[in-house]
Parts: sequence; C-alpha cells; structure tokens
Amino acid sequence: MYRFAFQIFLSAFLLFQIQPIVARFMLPTFGGASNVWTVCLVFFQIFLLLGYWYAYLLDRWLSPFKQACVHAALVCVSLVAYLPLSVKPATGASEYDSPLIAIVYLLVSTVGLPYALISASGPLFQNWFRTQFPHKNTYRLYALSNVGSLLGLLSYPFLIEPVLSLQQQALFWSVGFFLYFLWTLACLWTLRNVSSIASEPEGIHSGAVNLNAADVIIWVSMAAIATTLLLATTNKITMDIASVPFLWILPLTLYLLSFIICFDRSSWYDRRFWIPLLFVVTIVGLNALLRSSTPSIYFQLFAYLSVLFVGCMVCHGELYRLRPNPKLLTRYYLLISFGGAVGGVFVALVAPKIFDGYIELQLSWVALFFVSGLCVIATSRFRNRLFDLSAQLGWTVWIVFLSLFLFYFSATEKQNVLQQVRGFYGVLKLVSTELPVNHASGADRYLRLLNGSIVHGGEFYKNDEALFLPSSYYSAESGIGKAIKYTFPDEGGLDVGVVGMGVATISTLCKTCESLLFYEIDQNVVEFERKYFSNLERIRAEGVDANVLIGDGRLLLDQQFELNARPQFDVLAVDAFSGDSIPVHLLTREAIDLYMKHLRAKGVLAIHVSNRHLDLSAVVGSLATDLGLKAALVLDRPGEDKLTFQSDWIVLSRDDEFFKRIASDSVSILELQSGHSWTDEYSNLLGVLR
Repeated sequence: MYRFAFQIFLSAFLLFQIQPIVARFMLPTFGGASNVWTVCLVFFQIFLLLGYWYAYLLDRWLSPFKQACVHAALVCVSLVAYLPLSVKPATGASEYDSPLIAIVYLLVSTVGLPYALISASGPLFQNWFRTQFPHKNTYRLYALSNVGSLLGLLSYPFLIEPVLSLQQQALFWSVGFFLYFLWTLACLWTLRNVSSIASEPEGIHSGAVNLNAADVIIWVSMAAIATTLLLATTNKITMDIASVPFLWILPLTLYLLSFIICFDRSSWYDRRFWIPLLFVVTIVGLNALLRSSTPSIYFQLFAYLSVLFVGCMVCHGELYRLRPNPKLLTRYYLLISFGGAVGGVFVALVAPKIFDGYIELQLSWVALFFVSGLCVIATSRFRNRLFDLSAQLGWTVWIVFLSLFLFYFSATEKQNVLQQVRGFYGVLKLVSTELPVNHASGADRYLRLLNGSIVHGGEFYKNDEALFLPSSYYSAESGIGKAIKYTFPDEGGLDVGVVGMGVATISTLCKTCESLLFYEIDQNVVEFERKYFSNLERIRAEGVDANVLIGDGRLLLDQQFELNARPQFDVLAVDAFSGDSIPVHLLTREAIDLYMKHLRAKGVLAIHVSNRHLDLSAVVGSLATDLGLKAALVLDRPGEDKLTFQSDWIVLSRDDEFFKRIASDSVSILELQSGHSWTDEYSNLLGVLR
C-alpha cells in the first residue's frame, strides 16, 4: 500500500516542482510577461490531459503488470533522452516570431515526455493500487496526490529557490525523476503476479458504474471553470503587481488545496456553508474590480484569491459529489483533465483572439454561478414548493444582475478609449482626455497610452496640433531628466538609450542629444506611437538620430555587446513595465552589470522604480554595493501645474561629479544595502512588499 502511495506523492511533487523551475528559466527570454506563466500552465494542462489519456489507454488494453512494464520502459527512455534537465530558452525563441509558439516549442523539447509520463502517475498508480487493495478508498489517493503537488509548489519559493541556483534546481529535479524511475520498478515487481483487475465486493464503492451524459457535462464544465478561474486570477494579480514565482504559485496553491479538501472526504464540502460563502466573497471581488488598482496589494490578493479558492471548492466539491465507481477511475480523471485543458486553451488562446480586453475573470464568475446553480437546483429541494421556486428565481436574478453589472463595468472601462488592442504583453488603450481652458500646458487635450492602469507616456494637443512637452513620469526634475541634463560627455553630444519605449515621451528631454535608441518588446506599442503620436518624428526634426529596436531590451543589449564590445551610451534608462508588473530579469545583478558595460566612463544608469506595491530601492541599493556603484534616489513631486506625475527614479554612476551636480531637496543618496541581491537565479518578492 505504502509503495503506491509514496509513488503517487513523489510524482505529484515532481510535477509541480518542474513548473516554476522551467518558467524561471524562460522569463528573461520572453520579457517577464505574465502571459509566460499562463502559456506554461496551459501547456501543463494539455500534457496532463495527454498523460491521463495515456493512462486510460493502458488501462483499457493491458493488464496491470504489462501497463507497469510499458510505463517503466518509457520512463527509462525519457531518463536517457531528457535528463539531466537543461532549459535553453534562446534556442526556441530565436526560431519563431510568436512568443507563444516559441514557449510551446521550448517546453515540448525540454520537458514534454517526462512531464506527460509523470502526469499519468495519478490515475495509473491509483488503478494499480485498486488491484491490490479493492477494499480501500481509492479516491483518497487523489487527495494525497494533491498534497504532494501542494508541497512541491510551496517548497519552491520558501526552500528551493532561496537555497539553490537554477542549474542546481534542475539537477535536484533530475535526481527526483531518477528516484521516480526506481520506484516505478519497485511497483512493477509488486504487480508481477497480477494479470487482471481484482473483483470488488458488492457495496464497497459508491458511484455510477455507467457514464451519464449529464454528469460528464458537469465534470468537464466544472473542471474548465476552475481552471479558467485559476488562470484569469493569476493573470490579474501578476499584471497588476509582478510576474514572479511567488505570485504564480499562490493561486495554484489554493487551486490544489481545494482538490485536497474535497477529495479527502465528502463531509468537507457542505453546500450550506460554501454556497453562501461564494456569494459573500464575490461581492468582495466586485468591490476590488470597481476600485481597480488603487487598493493595497493585500486587499487585492485577499479579494481575488478568496473568489478563486471558494469557487474552486464549489467546482471540485461538485466533482467529488458526482464521482463514479472506481472502475471508471481513469475515464473520470481523463474527463476532468480535458475540462482543465479546455479552460486553459480558452484563456491563453481563444480569449486573446475574440476579446480586446481581459474579461475572462468576469466571465468565469458568471459561469461559476450558472453551472453551480444548475447542480444545486437539480439536486436540492425544500419541503415547500414555493421555497423551491423562490430559490430558483433568486438565483436567476443574481446571475442576471452579476452579468449586467460586469458588462457595465467593462463598458465604463472603455470610456474615452479611442482604440484598444490586446497582445501577448497586455492590453493597450489609447485614451483622450479633455483639459480645462486654463491648463498650465496651454493644451486642450491630453492623449495617453495605457497598459492596464499604467500610463506608458502621452502627448499634449492644442487645436489638434501636438505640443512637444515633457509629461507623465518624465519631467526635467525626474531622475531621467536630471541624468540627461547633468551628464556631460567628454566629446560630442549625448548618446541616450532607453529600455522600454512607451510612446517615446522621454524624447521631449533629448532635444540637444546626439542619438536616442529605444528598446521595445511590444510591437503593438511601436505601432501606437507611429500612428497616434509624434514624439519620435519631432525629435528627429530636432536633428537627433532616433531609432527603435524591437525585442527584449536586455537580450538586445547582450547581443549588441557580443557584436561590438564597447560602451555606446552616456545615459541608459530602464523604464520597462507590463501593466504595473516589474520584469524582474531587468533588475538583477547580471542585468545591471550588462547595463554598465554599455555606459561610458562618466555614464549614468537611470532606473524607474515607481510602484504602488513594491519598494525596489533596497534591491537596487544592494546591486550598487555589489558592483561598486554610487546611487541616488530621485523623488519627483510635481507642482500644481499637473503636467507630470509623481515618480521615483534611482540613478547609478561611477562619476562622483554627477552626484554633486544633481544635489537638491528631491535627491537623496541611497544608503547602500549589503543584503542578498537579486540575480537571474534568485529574487525575493516578499522582501520588497510595501
């Protein structure tokens, strides 16, 4: 018994350890976008489905011993072909134009077969367990499997990531997979005398022996809704905060926890508690949606994760309530995984094609109440017929109200939006705002580009003519403004580089520069600037050599340095945001070291660290200590003219004279930290939460 239980636990642990490890390897290559994790989750869902299908076919065609022989042989093949685990993102990324295709190619080529085989372990080993112990509750092993998954996830940010480098993490996982192979052989030995499924005494297991069409629809629907909830919630919090493992793992942890609770025993899911609670947490979630990104990070996490957890409890509770006889175990798990894959494909592939904004979260809430309402209404009855009708009517009214409310919310988000485009790196909105007659800029209209709730720059207009003025986060007194104004090259004009273009508002500070080079990962951003804004056109008219390179800024800088290993900038600004998300790979020791290689002797690095939820000054301070740099925090608090926004920049340089020139009340020399700096293989989100 314990042999099968341990293997189920180990396989689940490995299954959910590999997910953050592989995603961490890929983030630098694909710009740190929240969609990287979403695409990874969809891939894992689809390969989970393939694993369950493989388990179903083995169960249908072969005896338990022959199943074990085939499985052990395939595990041995993957052991030789795929291990030790090695993830090299640049290979896949360079061959395809689409980030989605590149990510899928990379995942298939590095972890595809091992992941599918481990995915099959749950139904396979549970089925083999049933041949040995027909009197035991087989479904409790599914709860044990999810315990292993949960520990695999939670151990990563708190035990694995802080202690081991990425390469060591890959080696650790490879050793675990080898142990999985050895334990598979041990289970095979146990099954050597078993040729068929043992007969089960009457009444040992409840549940239907034959498939019911209505139950199948509910299984697939509930699994799809739970997965859609998971991915949509993960998208929401990672776009508004940061795309880092901790915030990927938190929603997935709650998703797995609901599986553990519901499949451990039927008494854990009581409709009289969870259904009313679902109404309560949904109201809290609606409040968070209405307040957009203004609430604290803790309230946002509480609101969205509460709906996720309670919603998943309802979905998985109904799944367990409708579980079939264990004779249909592999088919049951196959249908659940199919539903999960449907939800994942909807969020990652279908929704971006049919919606121009992120509305999957709202749709999943409506679908959750609709399907759970069908389950409750179909099986729950009051003694009084009037109460039955009232409950059904009340539930219907709530669904209609929720749908209309969310439709109205989505419509109000598009007020003053001239154009909206959804791409791999977020939702871009072109917003026009009328200005009062006496506005300090002299303009009557302000046009800006938003990604989520974050402004990517803008432009003032007077009678439909663009005014070439500093705006948003880029005033002359901001960190980048001071860097451009007070950096004096030894000869010639100033050469400026910017990682993250937005609508090129920084151009307004570069009228006397020699050259200006932007690095922008999102083609849609470049198209918006070309079509609706004139910043690049105006700076070129001033005689500045201004250009744009499309791709991840860090990777492009690395490629440029390999081709021509010499400094090229006097000022380099790092101003890359996806929503309010911080691309962590742009704030590591390796990244800062690369930036400094591109700066001349008296060059200045300016990093934009404005963020509602994260305090990044300590991170940059530690990096400056490691690299022997001097750093200052520039706090720009604009006056009443409201031409620009409040902004926080950190400037770093080896030139002491630069810091003397920028000294003012808005500049404070950073107290450099000596803590654990962020690297490509280590980052700590918890340590920088405000």
